[in-house]
Amino acid sequence: MSLKEPQTRQARDPVLVDLALQGGGSHGAFIWRVLDRLMDEPWLRIEAISGTSAGAMNAVVLAGGFMTN
Repeated sequence: MSLKEPQTRQARDPVLVDLALQGGGSHGAFIWRVLDRLMDEPWLRIEAISGTSAGAMNAVVLAGGFMTN
């Protein structure tokens, strides 16, 4: 029996996701921290972003960050 070596962050296949961000003040604040954490993952590839209310504000800031990088 052999144990598989865990994949390194760079060796993992990309995961493509579409984000739909909901509105609401507390949801917006929570989701912003989740998005901040997800951006640390090199395997994550965001294909599309949509949102309403606070979610739309998060979506615009997130998309703007991609445009400047």
